[in-house]
Amino acid sequence: MDNKFLETTYYCNHQHPSIHSLSRELVKNTENELQFIKKAFHYIRDEIRFGGDIWKVRASETLQKKFGPCYGKNVLFMAILRNKGIPCHLAANPMCRTFAKPNAGSAHIFFSNPFIHCFTKVKCNDQWIHLDPTLDKDNYDVFFKPMGVNWNICWDSNGMAPLYNESIIGTSLVFDDIDTALKSNLNSWFIFKHEPVFLLKLWLWMGNRTMWGKIDKTLKKSGIKKTATPVAQAGVRYPRIE
Repeated sequence: MDNKFLETTYYCNHQHPSIHSLSRELVKNTENELQFIKKAFHYIRDEIRFGGDIWKVRASETLQKKFGPCYGKNVLFMAILRNKGIPCHLAANPMCRTFAKPNAGSAHIFFSNPFIHCFTKVKCNDQWIHLDPTLDKDNYDVFFKPMGVNWNICWDSNGMAPLYNESIIGTSLVFDDIDTALKSNLNSWFIFKHEPVFLLKLWLWMGNRTMWGKIDKTLKKSGIKKTATPVAQAGVRYPRIE
């Protein structure tokens, strides 16, 4: 039954050499499955910066870019886990678009409402836990914390690490077919329902540049060292175990 939660797909291409190499590094010095999942979670959460990207992006591409949105980061997270034989699948919550207001600003009014926000369901110790590595700590500290938004992505006693619970406005969705979900843009949109790719790329580039610029400027001014590796830096840096 778990075989479908271990499949390699076009977008969740967990057999790609770069993903295999990362999984092999992350599994070092871990004693059990839970430790590996936590290590992979923290890597995706903080080392892959949150940033807008096109809907149809492969896990290996997100790893190379070092940034991604909810669907990109979660599919990469799934690819790392599936590479080591850990069952997982893509899930999502319908969100009130105001959940994106802290870092998207007034631009959030152009988002679809609801907006489908992805997370990952992972099978660990015969239980399905919900994890969401979308929002990196730098982004939270600069945009969400000043607005009083709770930091809900640290592991609780049940192994859950959800995000944006206060903005959920519908029943959770499960996508058994990852590729079909991404090809349909998860039935969400940023500006127009059928936005041209060139326009989407331009809009996302402008948004990322503004968002990352403010993060870098704010952290530099406060003297706080950035958690994530700069997006422009080549190569992969592996995280410490928290």
